[in-house]
Amino acid sequence: MLPYAWTDLARWAGGQLTHAGTSPAARFVVDSRAVEPGDVFVALRGARQDGHAFLPEVFSRGASGCLVERTPPSVPDGVSVIRVPDALRALQSLARTHREKMTSTVIGITGSNGKTTTKEMLSHVLRAAGKRVLSTRGNLNSQIGLPLMMLEMSKSHTHAVLEMGASARGDIARLCELARPTVGVLTGIGRAHLEFFGSLAGVADAKWELVEALPSGGVAFLNADDPLLMDRKKSARCSVVTFGRSPGADVRAENIRQEPRVVFDLVMAGARRPVQLPVPGIFNVTNALAAAAVALWERVPLPSLTSALESFAPPPGRMEVRRRKDGTLFVLDAYNANPDSMAAGLRSFVDAYPERPRYAVLGSMLELGPHAEPEHRALGAGLAGLSFTAVYFVGAEATWVEEGYRAAGGRARFFATTDRIAFARALREGVESGAAVYFKGSRGARLEEFSTILFDNEGKD
Repeated sequence: MLPYAWTDLARWAGGQLTHAGTSPAARFVVDSRAVEPGDVFVALRGARQDGHAFLPEVFSRGASGCLVERTPPSVPDGVSVIRVPDALRALQSLARTHREKMTSTVIGITGSNGKTTTKEMLSHVLRAAGKRVLSTRGNLNSQIGLPLMMLEMSKSHTHAVLEMGASARGDIARLCELARPTVGVLTGIGRAHLEFFGSLAGVADAKWELVEALPSGGVAFLNADDPLLMDRKKSARCSVVTFGRSPGADVRAENIRQEPRVVFDLVMAGARRPVQLPVPGIFNVTNALAAAAVALWERVPLPSLTSALESFAPPPGRMEVRRRKDGTLFVLDAYNANPDSMAAGLRSFVDAYPERPRYAVLGSMLELGPHAEPEHRALGAGLAGLSFTAVYFVGAEATWVEEGYRAAGGRARFFATTDRIAFARALREGVESGAAVYFKGSRGARLEEFSTILFDNEGKD
């Protein structure tokens, strides 16, 4: 429960309390289907739906109150209603005011790749060290999602680990204005959301807003292997700690190998400690180093840190390993994809399972704008240089990927289509028992649906 009176909430939201109820406010929620007794529903207006249309459903679910732009015609007894000019701005204003009353160390994490896994690793390590941690759930990293997470902060939290996403210049700056992080982590700059940012330099400008927002007494953790970040390092007004495989990184990895789990030596300030990550993917070394660097700064002892990294479980859809009873192994890495994460994931998967037949099940890389065709053709060309038994691709870019593959001399079985039904049938008939199967694509490709089909397709002979 939030420890505030409804009159205070109305004032901080810049609105009017038109109905004063008796129940205290619990969570703030924007999805009517997720409302539970005591929650406060924020009626946002979207391009396709208006939250005000769901107020009767919200009241029936036991909401304690609602934040609206139009007062509903009927309000149940005991329910509070705050009317505001703009529900989103009001939500953000509430989050900003709530943040001012909290003493937690706020850690902002952004980057083109790895920010969710880094956030999960760091949260896990801090909790293992006895810290009370609030961590971003799911994809609540936007102008809507981040305020919802911030309103769940309490004075018992020692740390808030908040993921920050961006689809336009200024997004990160606005999120930082709300969250006021004192620690920032930049996992790296990659070819993500090029439709919106135009170039790698544009991506770097957008992500660097996190560093620019940190106070002079704060600290920025930067990927030492990323030249775009290292070029900007001197412009940071706060302290900087680097992590990576580069010899000059403050926290670095040496002796990296994949067996298929990733093993490396964690090295910092003359100390060395072996680490075995419980997930495949060489790229996860960077995520682990970022988490380790922040944890060490927060005075987590090195033995506790490495032990926690070795007990980490990845979030669903990010190098999530599943095994079917007939021995077939599935690696689901399909929560998101861009050209850099796709290339790194494919290479790492091939290296991790050299003794098995390997299958790539791939989907579209979205939000690339005019870069979509050349990047999907490049994907096909890159696949031609990797050892796969078969490659499957589903999406509007299927022709580009296949043409890129054939032009580069690819010889493995290749099935590309826009037809999801035909794609599912081809997978069921084509993947042999005992193989290793890698799923990678943007969230919109919904590859998890095909992983479920294959996982349930038990025991083909």
